[in-house]
Amino acid sequence: MWKKITYRNYFLAAIIVNTGVFLSLILLRGLMPPLAPLFYGRPVGEAQLTNSLGLLIAPGTSFLITVLNLFLSLWTKDDFLKKLLAVSTIVISVLTAITVTKIILLVGFI
Repeated sequence: MWKKITYRNYFLAAIIVNTGVFLSLILLRGLMPPLAPLFYGRPVGEAQLTNSLGLLIAPGTSFLITVLNLFLSLWTKDDFLKKLLAVSTIVISVLTAITVTKIILLVGFI
């Protein structure tokens, strides 16, 4: 099945980025405060905070989008749509990694 995927390197890179962010959050958990900001769309204050393991929501969601785009890429016949799904997957993964890194650098004891 993996050989059927047209732009498999994009999906593989996205999976690697998501796994790296996930593992870095687990490894740096001891250096994080008990609460960290994640929900910036909510009102300022406690509504924006989550526990340090709550930051795993971001790479988890990015990984789910990667899997969804991967299956959609297998299902569709249009080459442009396949490329669009692959590129959007890597963009979402990189932006998630940047966001989580900025949050870690903002509140972490690094």
